[in-house]
Amino acid sequence: MKPTKELLAELIRRRPFDRMPAAQVEWLITHLDPITFTQDTVILQPGVPCVELFFIHKGMVQLEAIGNSEGEHKVLAELVEGECFPLEALEEQRPVFSTFRATADTICYRLSIADFDELKKLSTVFSDFCKYRSLSFLEQSRRVYRLHFSHKSDEQQRLNTPLSIFMSTDPLTARPGETVRSVVARMSDRDVDAATVVNDDLIPIGIFTLNDLLRKIIVPDGDINIPIENVMTVSPRTLPVSALGYEAALMLAEAGFHHVVLIDKGKLAGIVTERDLFNLQRVSLSQLNAEISTANNLDKLKRCSADMNLLAESMLIQGVTADHITQIISTLNDQIITRTLDLELANENLSDLKVAWIALGSQGRFEQTFYTDQDNGIIFDVPTGETTEYVRARLLPIAQRVNQALNTVGFPLCKGNIMAGNPDCCLSYREWQIKFNTWIQEPTPTSLLNATIFFDFRHLYGETALSDRLRSWLADAAIGQKRFLHLLSENAKQRTPPLGFFRDFIVDDNKEYPGTIDIKLSVTLFVDGARAFALASGVTRGNTRERLIAAGDLRKWPQSEVNAWADAFSFLQSLRIRHQFELLQNGSKSHNHINPYELNQLDRKFLLESLRQAGKLQKQLGMDFSMGM
Repeated sequence: MKPTKELLAELIRRRPFDRMPAAQVEWLITHLDPITFTQDTVILQPGVPCVELFFIHKGMVQLEAIGNSEGEHKVLAELVEGECFPLEALEEQRPVFSTFRATADTICYRLSIADFDELKKLSTVFSDFCKYRSLSFLEQSRRVYRLHFSHKSDEQQRLNTPLSIFMSTDPLTARPGETVRSVVARMSDRDVDAATVVNDDLIPIGIFTLNDLLRKIIVPDGDINIPIENVMTVSPRTLPVSALGYEAALMLAEAGFHHVVLIDKGKLAGIVTERDLFNLQRVSLSQLNAEISTANNLDKLKRCSADMNLLAESMLIQGVTADHITQIISTLNDQIITRTLDLELANENLSDLKVAWIALGSQGRFEQTFYTDQDNGIIFDVPTGETTEYVRARLLPIAQRVNQALNTVGFPLCKGNIMAGNPDCCLSYREWQIKFNTWIQEPTPTSLLNATIFFDFRHLYGETALSDRLRSWLADAAIGQKRFLHLLSENAKQRTPPLGFFRDFIVDDNKEYPGTIDIKLSVTLFVDGARAFALASGVTRGNTRERLIAAGDLRKWPQSEVNAWADAFSFLQSLRIRHQFELLQNGSKSHNHINPYELNQLDRKFLLESLRQAGKLQKQLGMDFSMGM
């Protein structure tokens, strides 16, 4: 069709066309054809190949799934003016899974699949947009989650999106030698709160924000005519434009600032602000980070712990993956624990000791959810002339006080007493070596159980070198230990996926949660399997998904199988987090029991497939770790 100013204006208001050159958008318009659907017209049906992309100009299109009874349709989503469909199916070259129905008289513009492919070749922006909008079968479920929580937020998925999609592509820049007055004047003209200082090659060398203006010029009554390089923040942390939103979120969480500078081939490409990432959140990452770092008592840290749940809630509403949520939760938990240690150790003189506080279990794997208790320990070196017992006697009262402080802040005491205040978890480096080596060389049911907790350790506070040395030693010590690895894999296979021959699921018959499955146990199937493969392969990563991917690379597994296992694990974690969130919202007691027959049809299908993938992972364990391996 012939381009019109009206259609051009309509498209360039929408992502990703607002990021595309006008010539590319005009090319698109010339290849669009208008089509009208009357109310209740079925536009696409499940299983039908996709040959066109539709842009909704006017009206509404409803996505439907088959309901529980004949003739019943469940509404999965409603697409309105400015949206397009079925982008994911076209990108993946597959049929659609749902029925697309016009719920009112609807006018669309359609683009043939050939022109769709051609536009991706012409426009990197459009190609990237399609790539990251395309969801795997497990990621499809996150859209249902967003719909489930849509009464709370209409934010689009941002943390799983490349930063290039919503970054500011024309950031304000300054050069060394320009005065602060001049830079601030241009910041005011552009209505921005930051300027990136670059050299002649457009390489970022600093960033100047309104916060810098307040702290370095206004409050100390400084000279506003000095060169900008005198007051800028030097060597700002950067991310590539291909990075995802969650990577920027993690950086904000760790560093406590409000802007992320983006680079392409080393040169400035854009800037993303915290507002871009979380424009509707009640609790911001940098705000929470600042509150944690400046908290001067346990009550304030307890409030930070509660605020962290609000932040995780916002991320869940956006449809952020379980992997990213658990990483951010764990990162913020790390900071709360670190600040608690700062407060509790403020009046202790341990300068003569080398001590490391380590996280164990789910925190060690960066896989914490809404509810988590303590799993921690201490590694220490014994100074020359001192005894192990002397050092332990000094550390235990302090560790026990820290454990109680963490309980006050919001991390319940471990029922199994796996805490640094327990003498069995407060050991010298040599004692940890001996303990780990005994578990490996003389595996028993108890030692195998301990391995599932302690071998997931991660450094958290103090002497990093102690934790790193022990991690490297463990990686070397486990390789080639056939009997230990065989028994560890057998231990991982003791629990089997709750799947039956005649019904989809085998449900529990316990009195408290009848007709349910324990989703945490299902997650554990992947955690235990990934641990065994990681130890056998010398992989030092602690995160389950990363372990699977790294072990898969080393063991030359088909990439499709590795992806299926990693995605299945992520889906089960997502389901677990969503369940915990709903319990939290309802004021109910936390638990991990889910009735699979109360899930929507899509989630039930994904749950079934994820459990089948767990079974396949266990078969791989059996093949790789037989006694004759």
